[in-house]
Amino acid sequence: MLSAHSSAFRPGRSRSLRLSERLWDLDWSQHLPWMLDDVTVELGSFADALPFIQAHYARIFNAEGNAGRFLGDPLTSAKRRFGDEMDVLMLRSAGATIGLLAAHPLDWSTYYMRTVALLPEFRDRRLLTRLMHLTYEPLRAAGVERIEGDCSPANTPMMRMLVNEAFLVTSTINSERWGSMLRFTKFLREEAQEVFARQYCALPSKASHPLRRPLEVVPERGNS
Repeated sequence: MLSAHSSAFRPGRSRSLRLSERLWDLDWSQHLPWMLDDVTVELGSFADALPFIQAHYARIFNAEGNAGRFLGDPLTSAKRRFGDEMDVLMLRSAGATIGLLAAHPLDWSTYYMRTVALLPEFRDRRLLTRLMHLTYEPLRAAGVERIEGDCSPANTPMMRMLVNEAFLVTSTINSERWGSMLRFTKFLREEAQEVFARQYCALPSKASHPLRRPLEVVPERGNS
């Protein structure tokens, strides 16, 4: 249920509210832009992300020449409307988009990072790691208890980054669209992680997977 101070009650809004705004009153424009050295993180839209996805995703995810391996996922009107519900954070350098993070609520307490991508030539700068760090506190403050995302077991760099960020493998997924994937979960609520560790992990969670707060990453706010 929306509270009386929810963004859904704010006057003067011309655009449709994203799902995270309607559920959690989480407006990323209140936190962005961020600066990561010479890279700006800006709030974008699904329409802003489409040219980057169409131009670079096949190369980023090593899918060139494998178009028929999995079931195609055309841009239907339903998919476009779903995309409009997502939060899209764009990474830009020298006026060009070099990466993005697109995410949305999976339920009332879970934030699903649907896609995270960065051009290969920018991967040695820990940009995605630093970006993810900066999202934790706004999500935690909004009442989000966990972040989830899927990763191919063959994507070793992303797997390594997720494990280093205290994400845990919580399930496996097999689909006609993306093949075999691992579901990773990062708990933002300590009690939730303790329960998961008690039920499913052999080692105490605090010893093996401490909750990491982004103390070492200080966002430099860009000019709004």
